[in-house]
Amino acid sequence: MTPGAMKPSLWHDAEHGGLNGWLEAGLFVIAISALTVLYAVAQQAGAHTLVFTFYAMAAAAAGMLAITGLGTDPWAVLKARQSWLFGASTVGLEALYFMLLGIISAAEASLALRLAVPASLLLGWLLYGRTMTGRIVLGAAIIIAAVIPVLWGLDTARAIPATLLALACALVVSIKTFASEFHPWNRNARTPLEKLRVTGLVVLATTIVAAAVLILAVLLAATGVIPKSPLVPEPAAFWHVPTLITALLCGAPVFIAMTYLTFSSVVKIGTESFLGTSAFTPFAALGLEVLAARLGLVTPAPYEWQLVPLILLGVVGIAIIIRDRHG
Repeated sequence: MTPGAMKPSLWHDAEHGGLNGWLEAGLFVIAISALTVLYAVAQQAGAHTLVFTFYAMAAAAAGMLAITGLGTDPWAVLKARQSWLFGASTVGLEALYFMLLGIISAAEASLALRLAVPASLLLGWLLYGRTMTGRIVLGAAIIIAAVIPVLWGLDTARAIPATLLALACALVVSIKTFASEFHPWNRNARTPLEKLRVTGLVVLATTIVAAAVLILAVLLAATGVIPKSPLVPEPAAFWHVPTLITALLCGAPVFIAMTYLTFSSVVKIGTESFLGTSAFTPFAALGLEVLAARLGLVTPAPYEWQLVPLILLGVVGIAIIIRDRHG
């Protein structure tokens, strides 16, 4: 059965349990927008983004498993290749996106990540036999057309690395989301608590991967094996008190919501449609940023309003794809 073939109720999904998949995808957009604002808060407090993410993920995994328990098959869930594929792609995405933000602005990077939708359509067609109609191809072409001006508008020195990083991010996002959609324990979970348990175990696997990569990178940089760079945190970043406070008290709850909603929604509406809903993230993030600025939590950055027509163009392409895929 293709995603969307079942017609769940307005609020609930009778087949998979829990909320309607589209509602969960919408809540995910709010959660990831809140995370964007939290990143800004943490950075203004002197936190290293990757260290903040690591602590938030670790606390999120601990929180989810504290609520649900490990269950009777934790090792089986942890050993599933989809768990480690999700973990490796999550860590890889953080590093790639960090590097992309060193070349283009956050708003431009957010728009460039819409390439994940065409990438997921291609992977879904090649690997999972998903339908590829003329309208879907048209929608994908419109999304690509919305991103091209951002990348081609850069100077020569930045255009090539930014394009390669944007394509790499799009591919890794697709792999990560497909790993959650086709995780066997995630697909079999029928209650919110069971879904939360599986999500917690997969996030635990992600945390283990992140710890290994971060510790190795810090050691190699400290011993001079690899050059120091903004990507690799200094050892002091790991016991930076504001980082710990913001990650544990703010980051962890948002990560719990974000990862749970991902795992629950993708099974119901499919990876491509789930990624399509992220087209609305720039607007949600802007609204939350304005609210955070009024509360004095962040210093608002000038918004690049010239990107709004391109963002709306991308929304049009995604709407065509979702209408064709789900009617």
